Amino acid sequence: MNVIEAAGITKIYGSKTVVDNVDLKVKKGEIYGFLGRNGAGKSTFINIITGIIKPTSGSFKLLDEPNLKKVKHRIGVLPDYSTFYDSLTAIDHLKYYAKISGYKVSTEHCEYILKRVGLLEHAHKKAGKFSFGMKKKLGIAQAIIHNPDLIFLDEPTSGIDAESGLNIQKLIVNLQKEGKTIFMTSHNRYRQEFCVM
Repeated sequence: MNVIEAAGITKIYGSKTVVDNVDLKVKKGEIYGFLGRNGAGKSTFINIITGIIKPTSGSFKLLDEPNLKKVKHRIGVLPDYSTFYDSLTAIDHLKYYAKISGYKVSTEHCEYILKRVGLLEHAHKKAGKFSFGMKKKLGIAQAIIHNPDLIFLDEPTSGIDAESGLNIQKLIVNLQKEGKTIFMTSHNRYRQEFCVM
């Protein structure tokens, strides 16, 4: 089964073509790497197929459904730049994002997810005090808090230290083993072998 099917996805702003006629299919349980330099349109493509912006032309289906509203609760997204509320703790954020997706989660479940991304010791710290790398981990946590079937991770290891990057890669592989499908972007060629698993 294909969980992502895109046909002719194009996005044009004025005279600039940002995404040019992209066709792709991603099978259930894959880790699909979308590689390209900065500014190549990777984030724009993700924004299109997750419903944030509309394509100029083309069509897509997620989880075999052309109506995104019907499957949005089964999708998790780490955008390229996550925005958090400075006054909320990590746990507060996860409960908030889960609620948006239609789920009520316990503090214990939030702590479990924070442990998976390496943030458990900062569970009750306000996001305003988080470093860039900590915010990246919190972004991944909010993408998976509601146990989605399809996960979009936009540059999940950019701007973080090597050890954290390796831990995130292990987490992605473990999510795949749990039956999740992961669509991730990267501008780093050295991650190519990992991305196309």
